[in-house]
Amino acid sequence: MIITTTDNIEGYRIIKYFGIVVGYGEDIETSINDLIKKAKDFGANAIIVVRIENENIGDEEEYIVGYYAYGTAVKIEKKVRV
Repeated sequence: MIITTTDNIEGYRIIKYFGIVVGYGEDIETSINDLIKKAKDFGANAIIVVRIENENIGDEEEYIVGYYAYGTAVKIEKKVRV
């Protein structure tokens, strides 16, 4: 699985867009892993325009930090040089 914050991947072309996928977790790694799982469920082999955000859940005295990662799930293939 290729993951990038850009909207293209050098040396590859996008052959199918599956749409936006979102992964949630208690830390960045967990949210990325969830994102990858959801993209694979669509049949994607890459995720482009990936962003990671966090939010505080709870009140000022007691809260937890939750993370979510989102991007566009796509199917890519290597460009063929002629």
